[in-house]
Amino acid sequence: MKIWTHHYTLQPGSDPARAARGPRHGALLRIAFDDETIGYADLHPWEEFGHAPLTDHLASLGTDQPTPLANLALRHARTDAAARRAGLSLFDGLPQVRSHALFTDWTSAPRSTFEQCAAEGYTAAKLKIGHKPESEAEALNALADLPLRWRLDANASAQTESFLATLSPAVGTKIEFLEDPMPYETSTWSSLSEREQIPLALDWELPSTPPPWPGAQVLVIKPAWQDAFPLALAAAHTGMQIVITHSMDHSLGQSVALWTAMRLRQRHGDVVLDGGLQAIGLCAPDEFSKQICHRGPQTIPPPGTGFGFDEQLAAIEWKFL
Repeated sequence: MKIWTHHYTLQPGSDPARAARGPRHGALLRIAFDDETIGYADLHPWEEFGHAPLTDHLASLGTDQPTPLANLALRHARTDAAARRAGLSLFDGLPQVRSHALFTDWTSAPRSTFEQCAAEGYTAAKLKIGHKPESEAEALNALADLPLRWRLDANASAQTESFLATLSPAVGTKIEFLEDPMPYETSTWSSLSEREQIPLALDWELPSTPPPWPGAQVLVIKPAWQDAFPLALAAAHTGMQIVITHSMDHSLGQSVALWTAMRLRQRHGDVVLDGGLQAIGLCAPDEFSKQICHRGPQTIPPPGTGFGFDEQLAAIEWKFL
């Protein structure tokens, strides 16, 4: 096996309501396997959430024990390589999976932005909460009449319950789920879910035991970080719903997340909900992001074989690892 890398930096987009909070760094991989097929993948760790630095993951690719993130990238590249050899797009024949609208600093967005989302066919918006609970609750209360459901991501904030206490009843009925209200613990999650009558979603830190996880009704899976297919199967067997999201990574990584969501929808049907599969305004556009188009909540897969981007991958500079 031979590996080449292309390091990249994704710059924040220009819309403060949707832009990433800072530059994102990662590496694309070009892998020539022993069967002479070539596949591509994205490697995009989040050091701020505890991932090892990118250099560690890249170094592990030359050993018998790649890191979990590097191992997932290898598997994605292998899937990509098989489709490229056959001259096929991995998206052919798969059912569509819509996306929620993503905001990073949603309190700065004018009401018209959310009205436009509803007009374009979005049924849900994902909002980060927990930084300023009172002002966030006030901003959300002002949107209560809109025909949107809210996916609230608290990132285990200590102020989640004070935020919920300030919401109007009209908003409470439109919360689709509350993600990571606090670090997972069976009794606290079960108590909160029962008291607030809000579905709770697990994302970042999963329990060490397999599901069921009392108090959690939704599982958020990031294919760049997690072995999505067995995890989704285990969750579906216990009655959980599933949301697939990208990890704010390169467009190639987002393509992998889109394909994963579509494959899981094919396998598990409506257990797989609309995903977090768009990055509109998140980063400044580049030649890769321009290949992913949208019709409202529907994402159009990039053209090409495998996970797409044939011309763009051929045009960039690669360095042998």
